Amino acid sequence: MNITTLHNNSYSYLRQTNEIVQGVVDDSRYAWTFTPPSEFSSMPEVYMFIIATTEQCNLRCTYCCYSGEYKGNHSHNSRTLCEGDIQAIYDFIDKTANTKPIRISFYGGEPLVNYPLVQYAIQAGQQRWEDDVTFSVSTNGTLLTEERIDWLVNNGVELAISIDGTQPFHDAHRVDAKGNGSYTKVRNALAYLHSNTFNQYPKVVLMMTLPSVSMLIPIAQAWHEDEVLQHYAPTHISGLTPNFLQGVAKEDWETLKTQYIQLLDAYEQHPEWSVLQTFFDEIVAYWKNRPVFEVSESTPLSTCMPVNTKLYIDANLQLAVCEKFNDRFRIGSINVGIDWQKANEMIKEYYRKRENRCTYCPAVRMCNMCLTSIEYTDDLWDFLCHNERLYHQLHMFLFCEMAERGMLTKPSVPTLQSDHITLNEIGENDISALRIIFSDADTQRYLPDLCDIAQTDDDIKQILMSFHTYLSKNEGILWGIRKHDTLIGFVATIDLSTNPTIFFAMHPKYRNQGYMQESVRLATQYICDTKLTNELHTEVDLNNIASQKVLERCGYKVKEEQTLSFLYFYQNNNTELQTS
Repeated sequence: MNITTLHNNSYSYLRQTNEIVQGVVDDSRYAWTFTPPSEFSSMPEVYMFIIATTEQCNLRCTYCCYSGEYKGNHSHNSRTLCEGDIQAIYDFIDKTANTKPIRISFYGGEPLVNYPLVQYAIQAGQQRWEDDVTFSVSTNGTLLTEERIDWLVNNGVELAISIDGTQPFHDAHRVDAKGNGSYTKVRNALAYLHSNTFNQYPKVVLMMTLPSVSMLIPIAQAWHEDEVLQHYAPTHISGLTPNFLQGVAKEDWETLKTQYIQLLDAYEQHPEWSVLQTFFDEIVAYWKNRPVFEVSESTPLSTCMPVNTKLYIDANLQLAVCEKFNDRFRIGSINVGIDWQKANEMIKEYYRKRENRCTYCPAVRMCNMCLTSIEYTDDLWDFLCHNERLYHQLHMFLFCEMAERGMLTKPSVPTLQSDHITLNEIGENDISALRIIFSDADTQRYLPDLCDIAQTDDDIKQILMSFHTYLSKNEGILWGIRKHDTLIGFVATIDLSTNPTIFFAMHPKYRNQGYMQESVRLATQYICDTKLTNELHTEVDLNNIASQKVLERCGYKVKEEQTLSFLYFYQNNNTELQTS
């Protein structure tokens, strides 16, 4: 598998070692040998149980696998579980789970159409397993009232909410039976989760389905500009499940490459767009984290059973390896347990389908053709294998292209040190210390605009996120000032390409001890030495004598005196700044 980047550099993937090397290397003659599956009669790693509490749903999303348009899957109907079913399921879990804590996820349909049952199931699970169980709910978000959010969050339940972008993108597909969009209700739920305080910090997972990558850039931009969504990042972005009843296209390399280069260019220009960050993080995850070692013997074909960590329990109390399997592939029920013969036969069928087909495939190590693929015919496998190989080649291309552009290494705040203090990155663990600084009367008097946008912990988190963006664009750096490991203040630069500005604040306990002077000196020297800019400016209140002395001792000069403030200016002259 070979690619050539836009800089005309060639790279090759060596399937036997999992390495990427420079140049064009032909390893197409390497043949995999696969270890036949062994019989199994246990699943020792299972700890997660996905329970379809109902097959009802209040939405009719156009791409839903339960729309009736997917072969082998049921359509939405009125089937639902009862309290007795929950207890029977929990008895099965008690006998099956070998690892604690147990994780239970409620699935549908839409689980919240029977909200009292979800409440009952959570309370019954807490009573049975106490601290050895956690819960999540996969929901379309439209039935999350404020009262329900309060109860679920305060009971530690993770909310996995589906949202496909801002209103025009989301409502194009996620509609009710009358064709009405669902975005407003979902956004209201997210706004409530963001703006309110709970007994526990909300656990929110956002799942995005992307019908076409052609819409990703406008989705990413609109998401970033939305006053609610900008506080969240999608956790996972997935494409549509292949639907051969409607036709599956054979992808073309040049078309895909052109599309994704446009996406990559947009991400390089806007690294702060969280949708694109999630999208590309998922694309290059395998290539960044791949284990590099040589395969010298036969290798097992990667599949879930018997090392799967989860089981799916449908609304008929039937068992599947996971929720992705269509209704024809069940491996038992909660009443009789797992049918080991059927489970083993599925693995053998999967092995038979892949043994010869995969012998010379370059994508064996990263292939996503999982056990659910046993339902497909050989002709359908031809389509899927072609696309699978093409996408892995594309992802390798993007990985190498991002490496050449310097996009794989996240920029970090440089650590600067003097005899008495250290300047380094500020993290979320420092928010309580920052809150004290921002609430101080002098800080509020002399940095009023900053304090106005730093009134809550979430506000401070947003400031930290903004500085991560500035850092990635060489537009600014926020340093924490530390005495030993204690955060005692901060110094920041911003708008380095247009109006390079420096500002700073100190915890009241540590003022007038020389620490701020050392910090401003270190920051100024670094900014100029690294040629991020040759000058720095700042505006200081006429009454802020302490800051004026700090700046003047660090080589800043008064450029202009205004009615209520001085404008200070520093010009780099390639000499050490004075320290006394």
